[in-house]
Amino acid sequence: MAMSLSLIVLPLLAILPSSYASRKPAMLGTGSSLSVEDYKQTFLTSPNSDFTCGFYEVGGNAFSFSIWFTNTMEKTVVWSANPKSPVNGHGSMVLLNHDGNLVLTDVNGTVTWDSKTGSGKGTTVGLLDTGNLIIKDSNGAVLWESFSSPTDTLLPFQPLTKATRLVSGY
Repeated sequence: MAMSLSLIVLPLLAILPSSYASRKPAMLGTGSSLSVEDYKQTFLTSPNSDFTCGFYEVGGNAFSFSIWFTNTMEKTVVWSANPKSPVNGHGSMVLLNHDGNLVLTDVNGTVTWDSKTGSGKGTTVGLLDTGNLIIKDSNGAVLWESFSSPTDTLLPFQPLTKATRLVSGY
């Protein structure tokens, strides 16, 4: 019985890793970064692969750090860190620094956007299945989330309160 079960299960296990190997992790720790030159790569992908986070080209040499729907013909952006201040296509980067602050810098090192978090070592940044980009401290407490500063699109499960300000990229 155990022999026949292993004959069924083992071939299935050989198939699974190839589909998961190319996935970008759903959480990254301090020191994680993405350079704008690598904009075709993703910074994060949600566990269900519905959302992707990384650099989005908004012009000839202009990029925003954004979240978009993964499986659409054109990238449909649902949130941007810097919708009104795109960064240069050379030398810019996004970094979860060792202080626990997610920072977007332009080519000259100028900070164009940051999460204003600082919980130190053990901080993680993640992209949830809902499309919410979150920053957690080492105890798992959410310090910042993109749902709290909506741009472009409201997503299901995203709270909209009277104090929320929605900003459009147009």
